[in-house]
Amino acid sequence: MSAWARRLGAGAFACAATAGLVGLSRVPWTAHPGEQGQLRLAWRFRSERVQACRKLTTEELAKLPVHMRRGEVCEGGLRPYRLEVWVDDRPVADDTIRAAGAHADRPLFVLREFDLAPGRHEARIRFTPLGPAAAETATDEPEREARGAAPPLAFTALLVLAPRQVALVTYDEERRALVRRRS
Repeated sequence: MSAWARRLGAGAFACAATAGLVGLSRVPWTAHPGEQGQLRLAWRFRSERVQACRKLTTEELAKLPVHMRRGEVCEGGLRPYRLEVWVDDRPVADDTIRAAGAHADRPLFVLREFDLAPGRHEARIRFTPLGPAAAETATDEPEREARGAAPPLAFTALLVLAPRQVALVTYDEERRALVRRRS
């Protein structure tokens, strides 16, 4: 086949591909089908680092190679949190949010979406640390923050959703609180 025929074929293919894209771009499509509204939770949270250490028993030490024998073994990571969500006094989520990564050392990420009928809804959200906190002995907020422990977070609001409207709840680092962002 000659070079002229190859160019003509490539030009025909490019025109056909362009015509196909133009035709497909005219097909009606809705990103969010239906008339539902949505409650969206999206935030990143830096949890406190926790570490649990225990002494190895004589039997456990005997099973280990000599070069790996230590009197104490420690496991650590970031403190997991419990996410609880209620809409109109009905529980819609009760999840444990854990840090990602091989050493559980990445920030916690909350990404959840809940479809809601248009209208008024009361939303309650609680984000509470799990396990014994190093700062549980702290009696006031500044002392707890100085030791690195975050207080439990709570959010309660009356949401009025129009069809296809999204209510976004996120974490505000400056206020250290869950807040609703307006669109």
